Amino acid sequence: MASTPTDEPGIAALAMQAVDDAKRWARAEVAYGKALAAERGKDAGIGVGLAVAALAIAQAALAALLVGLVLTLAPQVGAGVATLIVVIAALIVVAFLGWLGVSRIRRAFGGAA
Repeated sequence: MASTPTDEPGIAALAMQAVDDAKRWARAEVAYGKALAAERGKDAGIGVGLAVAALAIAQAALAALLVGLVLTLAPQVGAGVATLIVVIAALIVVAFLGWLGVSRIRRAFGGAA
């Protein structure tokens, strides 16, 4: 029996097709990754902007609270002493929060707490 040639592609042609398919797949994956990163970057940028706005409003609210405390204490102890009390109390809170923050950062990076 003699074998008849078929119209099926040979191994070399199949290997070339597999390489071309792999290249197209890799390019599609890179394009997908770029699109995903761009979308997430846009979302992150909007999130950061909103967080900055929230922090600015919170800072304004804190300033209003401190002014309110000074105005509340002023009739009892005088304006200067009321200001001094509020400033010292605020600095104590700032020092405590700063100390907590630094100790957490040191602990996170393996330093002595």
